[in-house]
Amino acid sequence: MEESVRFLESYFSQEKLEQLVIIGVKIVLIYAMLMAIVYMEGRLFRNFIERRDRRLIDKTNLVFLKNIVIYTTYCVGFLTIFNQIPGMQQLSKTLLTGAGILAAAVAFGSQQAVSNIVSGIFMVIFKPFRIGDFIELSGDNKGTVMEINLRHTKIKNADNRIIIIPNTVLNNQSIVNLAKVSPVTCAFVQVTVDFSANVNRAIDIMHEETMKHPLLIDNRTEAEIEKGVPQVIIRMIEWEKSLITLRAWAWAANSSDAFILKCDLLKAIKERFEQEKIEIPA
Repeated sequence: MEESVRFLESYFSQEKLEQLVIIGVKIVLIYAMLMAIVYMEGRLFRNFIERRDRRLIDKTNLVFLKNIVIYTTYCVGFLTIFNQIPGMQQLSKTLLTGAGILAAAVAFGSQQAVSNIVSGIFMVIFKPFRIGDFIELSGDNKGTVMEINLRHTKIKNADNRIIIIPNTVLNNQSIVNLAKVSPVTCAFVQVTVDFSANVNRAIDIMHEETMKHPLLIDNRTEAEIEKGVPQVIIRMIEWEKSLITLRAWAWAANSSDAFILKCDLLKAIKERFEQEKIEIPA
């Protein structure tokens, strides 16, 4: 028992306690400086992004550059903190070298993280989409691009939820960028009627209801208007044993309006069919 007490007294000597206090103070100061630097970097980038000339600098590039700068600052800051801890100096010096960082990444199984970084850089360089673009992905994932960082991309969907997708996943799948082309969208309004129904009257009803909708736009070219192409085209696209399928091509200003247009027309057309005794297959 006495030997244990003497050992603890020798281990926690006054000199060593002072050293631990000094190390602790240094770590706290370095951490405080790190947080201050990160805050100032974030604020400077935000101010610059808000005041930028859109014709000269792309917001996507600025946000990605901001993430790189902040992540680099964090890495340097924490390596500096490690360097203050006795026995960690050699590790921090090794990690500060490029080969050491790569070796550490592989050693910690972060090959996927490296792939995400490379994919993010490729997306920023080749720009399949930018911040603010509305994109559609596989699996019914679609929304507005909010951020592209070193690891993942954030997308806000119509439900105001953030979808976080690793950059490698985005880099390896087909993406529909609705911002790269005109946002005008065609709504396919498709209904079926009984084989014995008056098809011409059903087409007239669909045309009347579509032309009344406030979200309908005229997407015809001047040449099409001169040729007399109707604003709303309705055709019989399928003929089976007991039913006939009709489809209307109705255009709206964007995908959201097109969805509303389609929903409203399906309801209105069904009600008109019921009023005028146009039979709908069960």
